[in-house]
Amino acid sequence: MTDSLRIRLDVTADVDDDVLARMTGDLRDELLDLDVDAVDRPTDGDAPEGSKAGELLAAGALLVSVAPTIVEGVVNVLVSWLSRQPSDVTIEIDGQKLSGTFSRKERAALVATYLARVNSVQP
Repeated sequence: MTDSLRIRLDVTADVDDDVLARMTGDLRDELLDLDVDAVDRPTDGDAPEGSKAGELLAAGALLVSVAPTIVEGVVNVLVSWLSRQPSDVTIEIDGQKLSGTFSRKERAALVATYLARVNSVQP
């Protein structure tokens, strides 16, 4: 396992770009309150395969650099943040979409799946 993971978060909502940017900025601030290494805006080179560069990258995407030991804390922040947003907000992590309320079991499964995927690609 590496010392730091890069988690891409794609946030979508039925709001204009300014509101989405503000919402994503609030999420960024909450993530920075954790012991994460960095929370950055992706560049065009960070676009997921098959996506359209531009709109999503401009307002609704973040790259979180984090130690594997606090991935669960990151997911807990995401779940808490989602609970305070309009019901049409979705966050995607590695193809898994989060929206609405998540149980502790669902959060644990997401963290386990993510870490298993990360560990499987390590040399």
